[in-house]
Amino acid sequence: MPFLKCLKISSSKEKSERTKRNGLRFSIYSPRTKVLFKGHYKGEWKEDRKHGKGIEVDRNGWTYEGDWFYGRKHGYGVLSKISKDGSISKIYAGNWMMGKKEGFGNFWYDNGDYYEGDFQRNKRHGYGRIWYKNSDYYQGFWENDLPHGKGMFIEGNGNRYEGTFVDGKKNEFGIFYHLDTGQCQYGYWCNDSCFNSVIRDINLRQSALHPTPYAIPEIKISTI
Repeated sequence: MPFLKCLKISSSKEKSERTKRNGLRFSIYSPRTKVLFKGHYKGEWKEDRKHGKGIEVDRNGWTYEGDWFYGRKHGYGVLSKISKDGSISKIYAGNWMMGKKEGFGNFWYDNGDYYEGDFQRNKRHGYGRIWYKNSDYYQGFWENDLPHGKGMFIEGNGNRYEGTFVDGKKNEFGIFYHLDTGQCQYGYWCNDSCFNSVIRDINLRQSALHPTPYAIPEIKISTI
């Protein structure tokens, strides 16, 4: 019966393995050029790569706190931005996969818009809701960062569209509620333009913001 032999590791490889960071460590990146911040990472390592829980601040003030997987953002994490005056703005909080936003998350835009919903490869994809700074609102399905599929869009004045979107525009069948004047429009849209519809008064028309002075009969509109 042969005897088991211990595998010999070269001294250079052994030294290399010993120098790899594992476990909880703190690392500072020394910038060679003028930058806003001195980048650093504090957290867990595995085989010399960020792995586990950790916080990273890069040289431009981007801050990530959350889960890592062999050097990439993976799991749950929060991305923030530190400005020159020291204030911190939250940008994204949610799930990541191999360095990209994936799954459910919340995103705060610089222009004041706010989105919560599904992401796929850094883009809005799946079901989500967005509140626009100008008081508009959309909830429904997304594809490739645009409203796509069934959804509802509410304008700041209360007017509401419920129907199908294609690449961010109203398409196919939909219902537009003119709540400011008290009418409802059923019809078909193409690239945000209605080409065939029926308009009638909605119930409680007088409760509209700016109702028409007289009730209107059912009107059919067609561009064909």
